[in-house]
Amino acid sequence: MRERCLLACKWLMLCASLQLVGCASWNGTHVNASNHLVSAPGEPLYATVYFLRPLTERPMGFPDNALSISLDGSQLLTLEKGDYTLIYMRPRVRTTMTVENLTAVGPFWATKKMDKDYQFGFSAGRTYFIVLDPVDGEFRGVYFTAREVDQFTAKQLAQNLRPAGEARKAPLDKL
Repeated sequence: MRERCLLACKWLMLCASLQLVGCASWNGTHVNASNHLVSAPGEPLYATVYFLRPLTERPMGFPDNALSISLDGSQLLTLEKGDYTLIYMRPRVRTTMTVENLTAVGPFWATKKMDKDYQFGFSAGRTYFIVLDPVDGEFRGVYFTAREVDQFTAKQLAQNLRPAGEARKAPLDKL
């Protein structure tokens, strides 16, 4: 009987460690390459756009999950907390970026989808750095702001972030 218990415990430990390894190696940051604004390889005119999502001082619940970012109503990217990524984008005078996340609101902590729109333009040959910061509205929930920063600020923020996707090939600390 004791041997069975030890064997069962070993199996449970093995399964638990495999789950932890799987979770630790999974990165939810993903770029939708079929978005109409993502530049195809070899296109001569493109803007270089870094998206950065800094860590927070404390856990925030639902807002810690991956953000969904769309351009002109078309899914562009999901971005995990603590990641930054790079997208080569077609030039655009003006585009609407929608940042979407889940949050808990009200006295009973009801789940709600938050989305905010921001206007950006991307010129060929330029590099942009867009930071996505949470704003805690207390009982109104958490939403995210999108703001453009300069290269120095982006490099400072990126020191504590993980590069994902194309950013692994062109990390901010190499600019």
